[in-house]
Amino acid sequence: MTRPDRPIGSWEKDRESIHSPAGVDVLKKNIKWGLLKKYVGLGETMFRHEIDSPLTEDMRAMSRDELPEKYLMKNGQCVWFMYGGQIHCLPFAENGSLNIYGKPTSWHPVPYAYQVERDRGKNPVLDAIYDLELDLTNSVIMRNDIFAGSDYEFIDSMVNELVDNVLTTNQLQLLAKMPYIWKVSENNLMTAKNIMLAICENKPGIFLNSEGEDVELVEQTHVPIDPAIFEIFDRFECLVLEQLGFPCTPITKRAQQSVSEVQSNDDKLSVRRKEKLFQREKAYERINAMFGTDFRVVSIIDSMSDNEDMGEDPADEVNDNE
Repeated sequence: MTRPDRPIGSWEKDRESIHSPAGVDVLKKNIKWGLLKKYVGLGETMFRHEIDSPLTEDMRAMSRDELPEKYLMKNGQCVWFMYGGQIHCLPFAENGSLNIYGKPTSWHPVPYAYQVERDRGKNPVLDAIYDLELDLTNSVIMRNDIFAGSDYEFIDSMVNELVDNVLTTNQLQLLAKMPYIWKVSENNLMTAKNIMLAICENKPGIFLNSEGEDVELVEQTHVPIDPAIFEIFDRFECLVLEQLGFPCTPITKRAQQSVSEVQSNDDKLSVRRKEKLFQREKAYERINAMFGTDFRVVSIIDSMSDNEDMGEDPADEVNDNE
């Protein structure tokens, strides 16, 4: 006799529904969002920009002090220019003309999410900013590194690997909760299903039907979680941090590295950080010369290292300034 269709319930819940009522897609989305916030946040706070000026009040207020690192992270470069008596920082588009070295000679800023076909005529200010003709005489391009490369795409790719690693670990944990294969009949099938459901839902007590046949254990299928799965996460995380310029050595490798190896790795990352800092400093030199400002940028990591080398506590420096 065929059983009529009915909503999924009780033991018929699949693994995704049992683990996450909203589904594994939501779980995956939440993991990725959390990891992206972590690493992008680290990248965008590596440098402290001191750009307090009456000329930047509008930009800082409207962007909530997130610029220019937000655009350097996502776009790899941004353009500083003057409009309406205020200095602004935005992504830009090249106008097509190149010099003898293959570099653009002119460009125009692009307000956030502005599309000519869709937005032209809706806001005169946005139209005017988009129509600005900029070049090296009236604007300054700031690059994230010598290649004007965005860190975001790399971080996003590595976070996808980390998410997969987390979900794989999660699946292994679930399998470890169901380490049995039973031989059942029609009389004790529901009992076996209820046992598995109780294990999956982390119920502290399991109730069996005292009537009917016993459930025969055929095989134990313990699935040990290989510690290497955590090592993989650690290695991918180090790839992200090293891309940004943060010192990072996988936990499993720390005890194996000599002092010279650690120093060599730190030197490589220092070069990466200093190149990014150099690009920001050079841009501010040009901005200060062009607009009469006194902007500067500081590397947070190197600043903390300098304080530690001098025997100072960064917290003491903050307290002294208060």
